[in-house]
Amino acid sequence: MSQKYADIIIDISHEAVDRTFQYIIPEELMDSIEVGMQVIVPFGQSSKERTGYVINITDKPSYDVNKLKSIASIPDKSLALEGKLIKLAAWMKEKYGSTMINALKTVMPVKEKVRAVATKTVEEEYLLEKGPVECLNQEQQNLVDEFNQDLSQGRLKTYLLHGITGSGKTEVYIECIKAVINEGKQAIVLVPEIALTYQNVARFKQHFGERVAIINSKQSKGEKYREFMRAKNHEVDVVIGPRSALFAPCKSLGLIVIDEEHDNAYKSEQTPCYHARETAIERGKLEGASVILGSATPTIESYCMAKLGTYRLWELKERPEGSELSQVSVVDMREELRLGNRSIISKELYDLIEDRLAKKEQIMLFLNRRGYNTFVSCRECGEVIKCPKCDVSLSLHNNGFMMCHYCGHMERNPKECPKCKSKFIGGFGTGTEKVEEEINKLFPKAKTLRMDKDTTAKKGAYSRLLTSFLNHKADILVGTQMIVKGHDFSNVTLVGVILADMSLFANDYRSGEITFDLLTQAAGRAGRSEKSGHVLIQTYQPEHYAIVSASKQDYEGFYDMEMAYRRLLKYPPVYNMMVVLMESENENKLIASSKEIFAELSNMAKGMKATRTIGPSPATISKINNVYRRLIYVKSNEQSELKAIMDKLEDYDIEGINITLDVNPVKMY
Repeated sequence: MSQKYADIIIDISHEAVDRTFQYIIPEELMDSIEVGMQVIVPFGQSSKERTGYVINITDKPSYDVNKLKSIASIPDKSLALEGKLIKLAAWMKEKYGSTMINALKTVMPVKEKVRAVATKTVEEEYLLEKGPVECLNQEQQNLVDEFNQDLSQGRLKTYLLHGITGSGKTEVYIECIKAVINEGKQAIVLVPEIALTYQNVARFKQHFGERVAIINSKQSKGEKYREFMRAKNHEVDVVIGPRSALFAPCKSLGLIVIDEEHDNAYKSEQTPCYHARETAIERGKLEGASVILGSATPTIESYCMAKLGTYRLWELKERPEGSELSQVSVVDMREELRLGNRSIISKELYDLIEDRLAKKEQIMLFLNRRGYNTFVSCRECGEVIKCPKCDVSLSLHNNGFMMCHYCGHMERNPKECPKCKSKFIGGFGTGTEKVEEEINKLFPKAKTLRMDKDTTAKKGAYSRLLTSFLNHKADILVGTQMIVKGHDFSNVTLVGVILADMSLFANDYRSGEITFDLLTQAAGRAGRSEKSGHVLIQTYQPEHYAIVSASKQDYEGFYDMEMAYRRLLKYPPVYNMMVVLMESENENKLIASSKEIFAELSNMAKGMKATRTIGPSPATISKINNVYRRLIYVKSNEQSELKAIMDKLEDYDIEGINITLDVNPVKMY
């Protein structure tokens, strides 16, 4: 048997060793070593044993054989990574700026063999109780027919399925998956978070039974290993799960579906900061698989690609059952204040809740809150204090200053409104717990449930709350955005949005899009059966285009306004924007290093035609767990120039400072 050699990436997240090292495959391991396998090797001058990944096997040495070391062993629980996933990892390294080892670890979410223990979850019990799904209407059937024709002729496409809420996107996914299965292939279905979409999982179980593998973040290592091995051995036809399920080792992949493709959960916050949409499309190219992106509120980026013809645009404009979209009304909370109502519940919303309770119908109350995104607003006229250089609100810090995290502008928190001189100005903030307390005071006989991170922290709590509401053991469900994602409650006829402004003026260029998405998704929860629905939006900015468009369910109108804004200020998808996040426990060193890096990048950008730099400035949260954080932004509409900046950043190896790159972020730092 001729001698063979393995090219290995060492498991060290450091740019200096981010390359292959060649090792001799000893005779006793010749039949066991595979591409993608984890191995133990001696590394460096001390020959300390390290873990590595085999990315190539060859019979030709690249170096002097006498200087090559041999692979020491194979870990007992080692799993082999599929060859195409290694290629995908290499693409992710280049696309998102990462070490190869971090990219390899990302595409290998199950890293070792672990014995699975059989468990039965609340979700699985619920899945078995759902009834059959109705047939397709003509709109749905036309899309499925087109997919079948493309499939039969070997045309691989990315389809953007833009369907109004309740239009039956899931049924289209299912029929397209059936077509792929008939070709002997498998499908991956991504959902934002498995716990939030178990009603959809039920539909897949009805059609594909035990030929479905379900991945979620709460599974044990053993459970994940079992599901991934079922996919690898083609014991299942469909893999369903959140972002990491994209890397399931399907033996013969034919289709990737990304449901609710607008959701921020599809963007990784760990290096490499990949987006599941882009990565799915690249995996589709490598595997010969089509991709379907589905949403009632597609991302601006995806809709732009569809407008350009890069994606095939599919549209569903009707609900299969014939039910109508909910009536939407907007309440100006400034007027409520003028009329003496200081409650967070408007008079109109109070009357509607009272009416629905009398009819034994259910209500959902949604508070549009996103973490720390606090803004300063006047309760009298609705004025929001914004940066004079950027079209974003200033963030209020606890030192009494407001700051823009795009350009670094800073000013003191005002004592009165600069527009109307009212003293009713300050930080804006209300939580779900406060809403629940107010509802209990106003409607003491109503049974109320609250759903947020506090009430769903324990395993199974989310499912129990939803099942309880589904079974009408509560009249009112109060919650954050988790209650508006993909749920179908036939008895819900009223949805109240308490404060639409909570995300509207976040320190984020996507704040208008986020608000429109959430309001449209919330509106889709009411009136999903024969009972008509009503959605009431409470806001201090009823004239804002995101509010106006959402109240009309007008995606096209919103898209046109939002793209005009993005073009004006050179934001994605018009320009690429990269965040350079620098972190260190040494604040002074971080400040000095960030200035030095910024100066060098700025000098590079001066010689480029389509790139500019912004910063450096503190992150929105400037210190987390005693680690200081600073930012540089790079904007460019020239991919080659952005790549040159990324390559330059790879050269920096500053002790005690960690640098993370995030291309086209979906959240601000």
